[in-house]
Amino acid sequence: MRKIFFLITFLSISSLSFTQSLKFVETTHEFYHVHEVNGTVEHQFIFTNISPNDVKIKTIVSNACPCLSFTWKQGDIASKAKGNVTVTLNPSNRRGMFSFPFTVVVEENKKEVNYDLVVKGYIVPKPQTKEEEYSMKEGNLRYKTNQKKYIMHREEVLTDTFHFYNDWGTTMTFKAVDLSPSIKVSYITPSLEPKEEGVVVFTYDANVKNDWGNVFDRLFVETSDTIRNRKTFYIIAEIYDNFGAWTEEEMKNAPHIYSEQTEYDFGVDTVGKTITHVFTIKNIGKSNLLIRKVKTSCGCTTLQQIKTELEPGETAPVEVVFRTYGKRGRQLRNIDLITNDPDQPKISLFIKGDLIDVPANR
Repeated sequence: MRKIFFLITFLSISSLSFTQSLKFVETTHEFYHVHEVNGTVEHQFIFTNISPNDVKIKTIVSNACPCLSFTWKQGDIASKAKGNVTVTLNPSNRRGMFSFPFTVVVEENKKEVNYDLVVKGYIVPKPQTKEEEYSMKEGNLRYKTNQKKYIMHREEVLTDTFHFYNDWGTTMTFKAVDLSPSIKVSYITPSLEPKEEGVVVFTYDANVKNDWGNVFDRLFVETSDTIRNRKTFYIIAEIYDNFGAWTEEEMKNAPHIYSEQTEYDFGVDTVGKTITHVFTIKNIGKSNLLIRKVKTSCGCTTLQQIKTELEPGETAPVEVVFRTYGKRGRQLRNIDLITNDPDQPKISLFIKGDLIDVPANR
């Protein structure tokens, strides 16, 4: 019993020796709604020095957000004295929920002790002007964006919307025209008065597109705008097999493409030459690998005939021809192979280097 008493006493003394000197009224402050339009807000974290000695705040550290700034008393804080750390939050160009931790570093008995505090809340963004909300402009029509990008599978049909705003001083009319088979417009605002907003709602059908890899379509809208009557919206997609519909057995026995080398650096060469390099691909899977499509980043880069189906364990050459006429400086060209490999439906091969003019004869 005596031993237990001394052990408890020792632990109590030990714990007291590690008691922190500053007692904060709160360690977390909830700003709730901070309105960007109203500018900066601040809060004071109040504390008391409960130790018998003077202490000093050495610094305040925060990597959470550059929008935070801090002020505090620079000198010693006497025993039993109160103090505060003031946190200022600048909500400019920020929005949504936030939770920003920071650390008050205090010098106590020639040691540094850390106090972790947090401010949190929700930043309400200031209302945008129509020019800010519809930042793109073509003639007298403004767009939030005139481009949509998607990653899709072959059987997928998606619906989306383009938003626009009449920045003209008169009524503008709208009509979708010259649609590709893969695009259908389900609704378009027929006309807009000045300073009104409209939409074009469309569906994009990857199966009707009947293509693979990166594809590109335009949605044309005929308007009464006298500056430029035909407006263009762009639909860009990457289309692959519907691997989500594969069975567990099909995934287990799937094909897999492999290339030991995916990049060739030809170093420094002269403009006008034809540079050729042969990559090798291999099917390391358990069923036939299909090369759905080959796409190069430039018409100057082509492939010799490539085998489009590889059995398990089979290898095939991919001969790349880069015609450098008219090209100068640093070059980077890529060749994309679209496959039925569920883990790597697209593999990119690169050819790069520097091109210089032929030195003049002296």
